[in-house]
Amino acid sequence: MSSLQFPLYWFSVPAVLKGWFDRVLTQGFAFSLQKIYSKGVFKDKKALLSFTTGAPESMFQPDGIDGDINVTLWPLQNGILNFCGFQVLAPQIFWDPAHCPAAVRAQMLEGWRARLRGLLTERPLTFAPRELFDLSFQAGFRLRPKVKEEQKAQPFGLSTGHHLGKPLPPDDQTRAPSAGGNRK
Repeated sequence: MSSLQFPLYWFSVPAVLKGWFDRVLTQGFAFSLQKIYSKGVFKDKKALLSFTTGAPESMFQPDGIDGDINVTLWPLQNGILNFCGFQVLAPQIFWDPAHCPAAVRAQMLEGWRARLRGLLTERPLTFAPRELFDLSFQAGFRLRPKVKEEQKAQPFGLSTGHHLGKPLPPDDQTRAPSAGGNRK
């Protein structure tokens, strides 16, 4: 289990953590062309982001000034963790702890403490399975035509990154699906 704890800086990780990703999660160690996404090197490992923000949750809504937090998290959770094969758990977000009352901060910590007790049994977030894509240079690693056709009738895209010009799936990067397949 890997948990990355950091303050959200400029809509991303601090430079030192980005540097760690660049130096440690390298081709040949953390991935190869054959070992990416669900077939990745870390496919049997879980990972999650645990971070603080300098803004309240309302600012990271689809209609908030900072935009949808799902878009902010996509490069980190899909582009780094899922790409390397990790089973990505829903992030632990501490919304604006510097500007909330002490009692609210205490509740945040108690919620995190409670979550930690069951963390290893949590269901991971879902990402578009690699089987939906033609994984060849000739086809450009794009969604298979059959999948695009099947997706036309769906109200949302497959994921935040594969929105297909539709509304983003709600909570795609912040909540794992329940056992019945719906997001919590």
